[in-house]
Amino acid sequence: MRTATTVCFAAVVMAQIALIQGAQGTAGESVTRMLASERPYHAVPPDLFEQLGWPLPDGGAAVKALADAAPGGAFDPRALESLPVERLGYRAKWHVVRYKRYGLDWDISALHLTPETAIAGLPTIAIINGGSANWYEFFVDPLNRPGLGQYLAQRVPVLLITIPGNYRHGGWTDPQFDKRIPGYLLDRDVSREEARIRHSIYTFRVVTEGVERIVQAATTGPLVLVGHSTGGEVQYILNEKLKARSGGLSLGWGTGGPASMTPMRAFRGERTTDDYPPLWQLNARPPSAYAGGYLGPLNPFWSSSLTRLEVATRWMAREDRRRPQFKQTLQNIEHNSAENLRDHVAAQVRQVLKGNTLGVDADDVIGDLFTTMRSPITGYRRMIWTVARLDDGHWNKDPEKARELQVANEFRKANPGTPIRVLLFDVPMTHYGHIEKPRQLAGGLVAALTWLVQ
Repeated sequence: MRTATTVCFAAVVMAQIALIQGAQGTAGESVTRMLASERPYHAVPPDLFEQLGWPLPDGGAAVKALADAAPGGAFDPRALESLPVERLGYRAKWHVVRYKRYGLDWDISALHLTPETAIAGLPTIAIINGGSANWYEFFVDPLNRPGLGQYLAQRVPVLLITIPGNYRHGGWTDPQFDKRIPGYLLDRDVSREEARIRHSIYTFRVVTEGVERIVQAATTGPLVLVGHSTGGEVQYILNEKLKARSGGLSLGWGTGGPASMTPMRAFRGERTTDDYPPLWQLNARPPSAYAGGYLGPLNPFWSSSLTRLEVATRWMAREDRRRPQFKQTLQNIEHNSAENLRDHVAAQVRQVLKGNTLGVDADDVIGDLFTTMRSPITGYRRMIWTVARLDDGHWNKDPEKARELQVANEFRKANPGTPIRVLLFDVPMTHYGHIEKPRQLAGGLVAALTWLVQ
């Protein structure tokens, strides 16, 4: 029986939702209108940024309950398929595609979210994780509250892609991150010897082939790829192959540019063999790797009474089961524009594959090295990068030194007459804005996407 108090509470909630939705409509339209003018970059001020986004039907409660009940928050994504759409605002579908590269099977996975009520005319946003993350990071925050994907899925179709190896059912429990076995296959763990070989042949060709296959298998119609961090390489490599779906449109969030570009090379500097362990060893990503520019005052664990390392340690302690916490050495080398190390890498590939019983041909692998350095930078119809003020790997307080702006300027020279924008969220977010302000970021990305398809 509904009491007067219940009815009153429901009315207040509905009024609040309507207020937020109305504010997003106005705020989002303001951002889209802003982008109509051609400038080096556009900045969204804090007051406008806070109005972006929209609520979730149940505030994320159903997903949070699922995640809270799983050890380390590593809940099974297939369980989302049975949650009521009226509670989520979208339908969830888990996809796994198995494919071959170098004669071996690889699994790539993705969570597809289809809005109950989508904005007409907007394409699917396919988000590709960075090097040591996976789909969880874009679906829930470290406290299992709603993440970016849940908010985006109220308005646009979303595909949260996890690159091969970075997701494993139930997560990982080995505290030594560099000893973990990546989920190269989701129905079984490969042996340590096989993992050693797979680490050494983990080229971007393995990743991009998987992304292309799962995008085609899981979605239809218009599509934009959004590669975050290391995943940014993927959207550039696949631009031509997926042009029939993307229409030459490019959307970035903490994406940067292809490894071959001058700003990317300058930012990373000259690399040597001393910068990397052997290809067959994983790079562990301990809390200290996140205690620098990845931290800011909007992090869920931020406290002025703690050191940056203490904050990062608390943050990663909540994630270290469902998050891989490793990165393949070869992935790092290819992403870091280190083509000067080609001979060194090729020699290590031949060393590890000598006499292998898996049938992997060293020449096939070596022929695929450094596809990151061959991404075409022409042929785009519209492009936009979004970036946060404290993302010091992509922005700078002196905009002329901001990597995202430098990358955009190179694309402007290569694509004369093409509308190209850089959208700065002028708030103290970092590279991890998707766990810091997911609702507002979702509103900003949809506003950017609306401009992109105009």
